[in-house]
Amino acid sequence: MMPVSHFDADLIRRYNVNGPRYTSYPTADQFRTGDWAGAYDAALAKSTNPAFSLYFHVPFCSTVCFYCACTKISTANTKRADAYVQRLISEMSLQRERMDDGHRIEQLHFGGGTPTFLSDDQFHQLFESIHTSFNLADEQVRDFSVEIDPRKLNPDRIATLAKLGVNRLSIGVQDFDPIVQVAVNRIQSFQETRAVIDEARRHDIRSINIDLINGLPNQTVEGFSRTLEQVIELQPDRLSLYSYAHLPHRFKTQKQINSKDLPDAQSKLELLEAAVEYLTSNDYLYVGMDHFAKASDSLIQAQRQGTLQRNFQGYTTHGHCQLVGLGLSSIGNVGRVYVQNSRTLNEYYQSIDTGNLAIVRGFEASDRDVLIAQVIQDLMCKFEIDFPAFETAHDVTFRDCFPAQWPALQNFESQGLLKLETDRLTVSDKGRYLVRNICMAFDEYLGQDTKKFSKAI
Repeated sequence: MMPVSHFDADLIRRYNVNGPRYTSYPTADQFRTGDWAGAYDAALAKSTNPAFSLYFHVPFCSTVCFYCACTKISTANTKRADAYVQRLISEMSLQRERMDDGHRIEQLHFGGGTPTFLSDDQFHQLFESIHTSFNLADEQVRDFSVEIDPRKLNPDRIATLAKLGVNRLSIGVQDFDPIVQVAVNRIQSFQETRAVIDEARRHDIRSINIDLINGLPNQTVEGFSRTLEQVIELQPDRLSLYSYAHLPHRFKTQKQINSKDLPDAQSKLELLEAAVEYLTSNDYLYVGMDHFAKASDSLIQAQRQGTLQRNFQGYTTHGHCQLVGLGLSSIGNVGRVYVQNSRTLNEYYQSIDTGNLAIVRGFEASDRDVLIAQVIQDLMCKFEIDFPAFETAHDVTFRDCFPAQWPALQNFESQGLLKLETDRLTVSDKGRYLVRNICMAFDEYLGQDTKKFSKAI
């Protein structure tokens, strides 16, 4: 099952360039400001797909983690969330008005920020509105997830979420090394993390994900190896191993990280290699990009069946769902139309209070974009492109469709990253950690200015 082998450090180092993570194509940096609500409404009216995924962005954090690149608002005043929750409820109503009566919600996800900044009562209000506003899929189909910050979290919160129907948790850890935690302003013990996971299992939460970050200040192979040992002890169903992107010119909180404390490219590569070897030797399979999962996990099962997809929530078994974004900066996608909400509270509140969606940016994919998006999906999720299947689906000839990209593909083949055959392109074992680079060869929007993106390693 897609073994991780031939981890070629020299090759990966050579391809350690800036580039997108391809949670969409075109990528979000191509979104343009304007009046996109009409295009969004038209896409919803035209769509015959009844399946939806809801994403709720909760921007509030009681403390700021210096590495964070998310849309966030730092405050110790939990009352600030009251007004925000009421706007989310109003926004749900506005979105429901636009949906066909036959819709069904298969997936929802609370991200942030810190979703557990919300109180039990605020979660109850939101879920009551979710149940009254939308048609929910059967319980066995639903994936309802919440991102959890275990620090000072009352275990009763897990019981509340479970009763509300949450069946997946994503738990931020990043690193258990105290020296690293001080450097990024996130002090979190193993014991409080384990307490949350134990409570989740006691309440039959069916899937637990742990987030780690590679490349944080003061990280060493020795220290990160201890973190990995502790994580394996917790036995999450899934693991995300993100590569830290130090972009202080874009994200102000990262300016509080001393760049001299960051591991250099060689050290970061050693951290990645040690993590990959440790995870794959402890029964975690490589899904793609920075995701790992147990063989029993639905991501691995979907990958085996060829149904795995990738969207703004990463790898998913619900990529067929249309995505509705709610809250600050959230992104939605219906058909070919992508939209994004305002990033400021005042602008978001003003839009919702006047009975309008808070959409401020968007993009409508062309026929060409759709072709390239499918190529990138196949590469990211299947590590191959079946030329006959692709050609039948899109009524094109693959090589004729991508003549400018063919020399780059041949170069990748000469480097051992992929194999070109008459009927397919197959990414090699050592090419899987560089699939992002292979996708970049097809990206016709990328251009020369890639500094806004993180590095591949």
